[in-house]
Amino acid sequence: MNKLLRKALVFLTIFAVVFSLAGCGDTSWIVKVDDVTVNAGMYIYYQGAGYTAGVYELSEEDSTYYYYYLFGYSLLDETIDGQSMSDYMSDYAVDMCKQYVVVQKLFEELGLELTETELANIETSVANTWESYSETYEAAGISEDTVRKVAEATMMEEDVFNAYYEVGGLNGTTEDDIKDYLEDNYARIKYITFEFSESSDDAIDEDYKAEMLEVANSYLERAEAGESMDDLISEYAEILAAAEAEEEEETEDTTEDTEEETEEVEVEDEEVDEYANEYIYSIDATSPSEKFINYVFTVCNVGEYTVIQDDTCFYLVERLDILERDDLYEANRDSYLEALFDDDYTTLINEKLATYEVEVNENSIKRYTAERALGMD
Repeated sequence: MNKLLRKALVFLTIFAVVFSLAGCGDTSWIVKVDDVTVNAGMYIYYQGAGYTAGVYELSEEDSTYYYYYLFGYSLLDETIDGQSMSDYMSDYAVDMCKQYVVVQKLFEELGLELTETELANIETSVANTWESYSETYEAAGISEDTVRKVAEATMMEEDVFNAYYEVGGLNGTTEDDIKDYLEDNYARIKYITFEFSESSDDAIDEDYKAEMLEVANSYLERAEAGESMDDLISEYAEILAAAEAEEEEETEDTTEDTEEETEEVEVEDEEVDEYANEYIYSIDATSPSEKFINYVFTVCNVGEYTVIQDDTCFYLVERLDILERDDLYEANRDSYLEALFDDDYTTLINEKLATYEVEVNENSIKRYTAERALGMD
């Protein structure tokens, strides 16, 4: 099972876990971690979350699955890394129930308390959720109290994470650490595309390719001489548009003799976009192509213009300083922080869990099926 983007899934390599067949047949609980028992309702809740996580995993490989999900098609028959969707959901839910306990214990050990604002936000969230989905949840065996516990756990998890990894926390994180992550994993660029082939499967016209490289280099020289990249982008876009219009132009005279009154329309000045023509790409991106992304991060330097190539195009790229975008950093800072320390957080949870005795109720696992959790049984 692949690790999710958020701190949602615990990978267990824990030898202290004790799996019980619970011969008594009690299915009111799902897992016991030391002195804490997690009820079956929470397991069912996390099964539903596991289904969404499974859809995400499938969509990473094929975006069609996302649309199947949106249109309500069942994906229970699909497999994820050789594991059935139902087993994936079960493992996900059990792991989340264990993490639920670990977070509570860490929260207590750190001496943390939910603030009045956090408690108010939790109540608002629970009220809204219950108003919209109470019938669905109750039919699946999920109570309003369970929804509240999940909301509380989510808030506690955020507080625990911040206690360790936020600036001023136990980890000793600095603001520069977060900014370094942004610089290493994201690129801010402007670029012009000079296409020499419609498909990588097509035979390449080497003469035309050489011609397009010459054009790309001519734009490179102009950019390095001080011409605005925005102006060059606009110019080349107009050239392409004119060429396309010429190709589509019909041989017959399209001018009609009918008179038309032309009404002059006053155009208001449009607000100038400070970041026009800019793109922000992550190091894991695959578009426009994997080669393009690789070269942006390995060849293109901040403050410089560079011509790079993939299988079908040349590109003139201007790489800009991403830290100059204060708006970008401020809007996504928390996401960068979480991504930076996600692996460390997972390790922390696993190490803490390894010190506990864990018992899983297999009778409950068998009873509360994926189909039941999703209302498909």
